[in-house]
Formats: sequence, C-alpha cells, structure tokens
Amino acid sequence: MDQIAAPSPAPGLPRPGRGRVAMQVRWSDVDLFGHVNNAAFLRYLDDARFTLFPRMGVDEVGAMTASLLVVVKHEIDYLAPIRFRPAPVVVEVWVPRLGRSSVDFAYEILDGEDPDGVVALRARSRMVQLDGASYTARPFTDEERATFAAFPGGSPDLHAW
Repeated sequence: MDQIAAPSPAPGLPRPGRGRVAMQVRWSDVDLFGHVNNAAFLRYLDDARFTLFPRMGVDEVGAMTASLLVVVKHEIDYLAPIRFRPAPVVVEVWVPRLGRSSVDFAYEILDGEDPDGVVALRARSRMVQLDGASYTARPFTDEERATFAAFPGGSPDLHAW
C-alpha cells in the first residue's frame, strides 16, 4: 500500500496537500449540552469529503455510478467542543494511504478559519471501492488514484485505546 507524504506546514498557512472546506454550524447540530453533537461531526466529515471528491459513487447529476466508495471504518478523537455561533468551522481533509481498492481519509476540524487554531476533532476513515453490480472490491483507476494523490499527507495522530 502506498503512503503519501507531505511537507511540513509553515506557521499560519494552510497545510500543503490538504483540502479545506468551511462549514456553518447549524442550530440542529447542537445538542442539549450546548455543543456540536458527535453525530453532526460525522456529517461534517462526509460533507467535506463529498465537496472535495464529488464523483465518489455519484455522477454530475447525482445518479449512482457503476462503482461505489463505502466507509468500512471511522476512528475519531473529539478534542475540544464547538458551540453554536455564526463563524464557520473548517474541515481539512487529506489522503495518508492509498491502496489497491481502499483509501484512508484523514481529517482535522478547526474551530475557525485560522490554520493554527484549535483542533476540535481529528479523525481517519477507511473506504473501499466496490463494483456497483457485484459489490466486490474494485481496484482504483489511474484517474481515481490521481484524484486522491492530489491530497497527500501523513497519518493523523490519534489516541490509542
């Protein structure tokens, strides 16, 4: 399996190789404790991933394609609460590992748009590419590999159990 490397970031600048998606905190994302609920954070990860990789299982008009990229595992460290407010959060997404038919996405959710701001969440998702007809693993095409390779980075530093 390929490991994708990225250079170290300069202070105050977005990290090279990372996609950045700003998102509003919705009132419906906040739970009774007054902070963004854990399930809403998963939606943020999905929304950012689909924003950066819009052809993952659907075409330009939203119809299902012959191949599907499905989640097989999530690992998430919740590091700091985010409360409802008008300022957006930023989800950074990159690809630390690209296999034959699976890919890992890494994420950090920043509390605000400053790249050196508080990291509220750090996560990793493993996804497997399936053939839409047989639901068996399908290798990535050269074009798909190039799309993922445009977002290189190291594996996120997650806490062990």
